Amino acid sequence: MSYKVLYYNWDPYFEKKIEGGGVSIYCRNLLDYFNNKEDSQVNFLYSGFDYSYFRRDPYIKKVRNKRHPHVPTFSLVNSPVAAPSYSSFHDPIATIQNPDLEKCFQQFLAEQEPFDIIHFQNMEGLTANCLKLAKESGARVVFSLHNYWAVCPQVSLWKWGSSACSNYLEGRACVSCIPEKIHWDLQLTNKKINHLGSLVGQDKEALPLQLVKKIYEIFYVRKFWSQLRSPTKSPLIKQLEVTGTELPQQAGLYRHRRQEIISLINRYVDVALSVSERTTSIYKQYGVDPARLTTQYIGSKAAQFQVPSNNPAAYSPGQPFKLIYMGPPLKYKGFDFLLEALPSLPESELRSLDLVIASRISDPTELAKAIEQKGRLLSLAQSLHSLRYYPGYSYENIPSMLDSIHLGVVPPLWEDNLPQVTFELLACRVPVLCSNLGGAQEFVRHPAFIFDPALEGDFQYKLRTIRENPHLLTEFWKEARLAKPVEEHIKELIEIYQTDAEKPAPLVGVDECYVKKLNT
Repeated sequence: MSYKVLYYNWDPYFEKKIEGGGVSIYCRNLLDYFNNKEDSQVNFLYSGFDYSYFRRDPYIKKVRNKRHPHVPTFSLVNSPVAAPSYSSFHDPIATIQNPDLEKCFQQFLAEQEPFDIIHFQNMEGLTANCLKLAKESGARVVFSLHNYWAVCPQVSLWKWGSSACSNYLEGRACVSCIPEKIHWDLQLTNKKINHLGSLVGQDKEALPLQLVKKIYEIFYVRKFWSQLRSPTKSPLIKQLEVTGTELPQQAGLYRHRRQEIISLINRYVDVALSVSERTTSIYKQYGVDPARLTTQYIGSKAAQFQVPSNNPAAYSPGQPFKLIYMGPPLKYKGFDFLLEALPSLPESELRSLDLVIASRISDPTELAKAIEQKGRLLSLAQSLHSLRYYPGYSYENIPSMLDSIHLGVVPPLWEDNLPQVTFELLACRVPVLCSNLGGAQEFVRHPAFIFDPALEGDFQYKLRTIRENPHLLTEFWKEARLAKPVEEHIKELIEIYQTDAEKPAPLVGVDECYVKKLNT
C-alpha cells in the first residue's frame, strides 16, 4: 500500500490493558497487519487519554508504541474533550467545536507529510469539526461507525440505563438520560497519574501507581462513594431542580449536537463505513447521506481459530444441553435479561441444562450490582444440571472453552452494532441464538435462532424449539455467515481507500439479497 494513512482512535490499542473494547482490538488487528508490510505507511493518533500535570494546553507528542515500534504513534495530550464519550455527556457542545484542540490537530496535520487517508475509528477525544480539518488537509476522510457517537453522546442509544432509545424527543430525553453525576475530576486525576507513571516507565497497572490512585480516592471519598451508587432506572427518583425555561434550553443543546455532527459528516466525510447493515439503516434514519454510507463487515482473528475437536457438538433430546454466555455482565448486553429469562423455564428443561458463563462479575464501581448478579446466578445454579463459571477469559483460550458447547447466546437489548463474540462463537462452530437488535442477526440469519426480547417468552420459546428439534443445529450452518479473515477485510478496506471520491464506495462483504430480506 503506497498511501500514507493516519488511523485515529481515542484509546491506545498497544497498551497491555486496553479500555476501548472491540474497537481497540480491531485497531490492533489492523496495525498488526500493516506492521508486517514493508510498503505500508501507517501512523496512529489517539486523544482524550493522556493528561499532564505540567501543562494545561493541548499538545501532541510522539510516544513509544511497544507493540509496533516502527509505526509512528502520537498522543494528543490534555484534550478538552473527555474520552470515552460518556465522560463528556453533560457537555454536548464540547464535542462539536473547540478552538484550542482544533488548532493543535490542524498544526499536527500540517507538520506531518500530507496524509492520503485519514481514517477515524471514532471521534471520541476529538471534536466533530476535526472532520472538516482532515478534509481541508487534502486527505480522503473515512469514518468507521463502530457505535452511535454521532447521534448519541453516550454512543449506545441506551435510554436511562434500561431500554433501547428509538426517540430522543428532540433532545429532551437526553437531559435526564444519565442521572448520576460523572466525576470527571476523579477520572482526570487518574489519567494524570497514569501519564506521569508512563514518563518514568511505569505501566498504569503498576503497584506504585495503583497505590497513589487509591490514596487519592480516599481523599475523594465523599464524591467517590456517590459515584459507586448504581444509576437509578428513573431520573425522577432523586430530587431534581430544573426550571421550565432551562429544560428546553438543555434539550436544544443535545438536538444541536446531533444535527451539527450529522451535517459535518455529510459535508466532509468521503466514506462512512458501517460495521453492519443495521447500523447503516439507523444512520440513514438519522440523516446521514446514503451516498456516503457503505456497509463493510470487519474481519476477525477468530477466523483463524482451530475448530474444537467436538464441534459442531452433536445433541439428542434428553441429554444435557450446553448453553454459553460470553461477555461483560452488563444490562444492555442482555446479561440481566438472561438471568431473568432462564429461571422461568420449566423445571424439566432447567434440570437438563448445562450453563456456562464466561464473564468477569466484579465491577468495583457497581459493587452492589455485582453481588446481586452473583447471588442470582448461584440461586439459578441450584435448578440446573450444572453451572460452570469463568471469571473472564483470554482470547487464546476461547476454542478450548467452547469445545462441546451446543449453543451460544448473544442477547443484546440495544442496537449493538456488531458483537465480536458472535464471530468467536461461529468460528468455533457453535450455533448462536441472538436478539433481533443490532448486527449479530446478520451473521446468524436463521429465523429459528433470532428472538425478540420485547416479546415476552420468545427467548424461552426459541430455546425450547431448538432443543426439541436438534436438526435445527445442523440447518443453522446453511444460513450462518462466518467472519472473514483480517487479511481479506483489509484488502477490501484498501479498495475503499482507492475508490475515486466521485464514485460511490462498493457495498463490501454484504449479501444484498439478505439485506433486502432484513429490511422488509
